[in-house]
Amino acid sequence: PLTEPAAAGIEHSASLGLRHRPRRLRRSAAIRALVRETRLSPDMFIYPLFVCSGEGQRREVPSMPGVFQLSIDEAVREAAAAKADGVPGVLLFGLPDAKDSSGSAAFDAEAPVQSAVRAIKREVPDLLVITDVCLCEYTSHGHCGVLVGEEIVNDVTVEQLARAALSHAEAGADFVAQARQALHRLHVGRGGG
Repeated sequence: PLTEPAAAGIEHSASLGLRHRPRRLRRSAAIRALVRETRLSPDMFIYPLFVCSGEGQRREVPSMPGVFQLSIDEAVREAAAAKADGVPGVLLFGLPDAKDSSGSAAFDAEAPVQSAVRAIKREVPDLLVITDVCLCEYTSHGHCGVLVGEEIVNDVTVEQLARAALSHAEAGADFVAQARQALHRLHVGRGGG
């Protein structure tokens, strides 16, 4: 009989002198599961949903096959299906009907994210709902902040982000995920000065 290295076509000069090859960590499914480096299951994921206004809307995002822009009713269906599959939460990204230079739709109580939060919490109350707090999708220029000339005006931007975070919390979001990670922005968003 061929030894393992010879069977694999690998030359070797001497045996390790082991009476038993230690494969104890691979012996059973339970042991392999215990020492496995990475384990993924549905309860470890948060499902991102891109929410727009309207009804019955399910528009595929061309650059992300299998990802859709969903109206609130469709987002509720997706959220319920995710919960049924064992996914504990969703992360909502908003797609406003109109954009302006200050991103004011980000804190509109009737905007898609705020409306989706209320609808999902009503239909799937135990699902974790996280919202993206950012201005880039809401501004006409696409920057995550209010511009004066070519510069983002920090204090005004912080106010806008705080207003958006507050509107998401008031709608019932469990967590707000502030996309702008500057320390001061996080501090203000959490009620600091």
